[in-house]
Amino acid sequence: MIKAVVVALGYVLVLVPLFLYGVNGYVLLYWRRKWRAPDRAEPSRWPSVTVQIPIYNERDVVSRVVEAAGRLRYPGPLDIQVLDDSTDDTTAIAAAAIARLGARGTRATHVRRGHREGFKAGALAHGLALSDAELFLILDADFVPDPEFLVRAVPLFCSDDVACVQTRWGHLNRAATGFTRGQALGVDVHFAIEQRARAAGSGTVAFNGTGGVWRRTALEDAGGWSADTLTEDLDLSYRAWLRGWRLVYADDITCPAEIPEQMLAFKAQQRRWACGSTATTRKLLGRIWHADVGLGAKLQATFHLTHYAVHPLILLSAALALPFGLIAPPGASLWTLLPALAMATGGPMGMALAAASESEPRWSLRLRDVGSVVLLGTGLALSNSIAVLRGLSNKSAEFRRTPKGGATSSYRAPPDLLGLAELGCAAACLGLAGWLAHRGIVTMVPFLLLYAAGLGHVGWATVREIARQRPEAIAASREA
Repeated sequence: MIKAVVVALGYVLVLVPLFLYGVNGYVLLYWRRKWRAPDRAEPSRWPSVTVQIPIYNERDVVSRVVEAAGRLRYPGPLDIQVLDDSTDDTTAIAAAAIARLGARGTRATHVRRGHREGFKAGALAHGLALSDAELFLILDADFVPDPEFLVRAVPLFCSDDVACVQTRWGHLNRAATGFTRGQALGVDVHFAIEQRARAAGSGTVAFNGTGGVWRRTALEDAGGWSADTLTEDLDLSYRAWLRGWRLVYADDITCPAEIPEQMLAFKAQQRRWACGSTATTRKLLGRIWHADVGLGAKLQATFHLTHYAVHPLILLSAALALPFGLIAPPGASLWTLLPALAMATGGPMGMALAAASESEPRWSLRLRDVGSVVLLGTGLALSNSIAVLRGLSNKSAEFRRTPKGGATSSYRAPPDLLGLAELGCAAACLGLAGWLAHRGIVTMVPFLLLYAAGLGHVGWATVREIARQRPEAIAASREA
């Protein structure tokens, strides 16, 4: 009896937060329908803008982003900073691209620190100290803004309380593979659903690290760039929000970028975001709940900051199937938990379908892409759970940038030894599902099969990618 109570309590502690995250998906879908484009007003005086391009070993894409920055049309003072912490021939390529801009009369500087202290946050802070601009456009190395980007974004600073304008990310290589289509849909869910919804509802819009413009006074008032988490963008967003500044989401301005075409690169990117988001939660969640803001805003901030907690919850829900199967009599089930599990699963899938409807008119292809993003989301459970645990600790982590340049990139993410463990977890979930079905205990079976499919998909892709890498590529990935 005591064992049954303990197992039931464990299920409750896991399923209640999963249920709440799922229900919040429906809340976001509702708020998203209320989103309206923000106000614009052409300024009487166009403020000065510095374009900051932080790079580290980006030989494949640095020329493209520098050229794109040089094509920006802007009626006010404009200059470009290439914040280059590279250790390879990226520096020479960047210097040549900057020289070409200079020959055309564009103000561009090549900033070298000689170290990587603070990583991206440190480079941005260094560049800020070298500029007296009023606004700062931040572009990662794989982003390609339209020439009219600034002319459309700067008028959104029509109110003095606007700290940042975040634009929507586009996808340069969405159609490359099914893998990139699934990732692109995952990004679309964030921008088309979450960012719109929070802009319309709670106001907890976040800067996404690139494709956005910051007001200098807001940045400085919030405490500037900080490198004590791996997500300096999220950290700064909430610090500015807590200071009373407003972040604007501009869904009608799209800034295209690359989707990782390597599974190892994608997982490394997701681990960095999971670790950084969790570290930001540890740093700021208490301040948010003590702030003088509404309960709805506090809840949305909490859901946003902690959403990577879904991954360890997925693993725990799968692990609890074993003690439940050992304790429960044959034919027993927890049918009362099925609605909670269905709601938890339906919320994210509903957001994915809504986002897919904007980019894909055909239902068959929408379902294909939703299936891909669901497999990736569940398949990251083990990898991201480890990252969440790291984020909860006080251990510092190194900023690892995502290799750019598509399938032919000169760089590779470091080998991921979790692939075999993910395949093992997939086999365990599959075995548990079969055992529970044999005993007539079927409540968890569909979810265990979903977890097995996701973990197996990601694990197999990881193992296969490592097996295909040449030894020299693995050595280069360690150096990068």
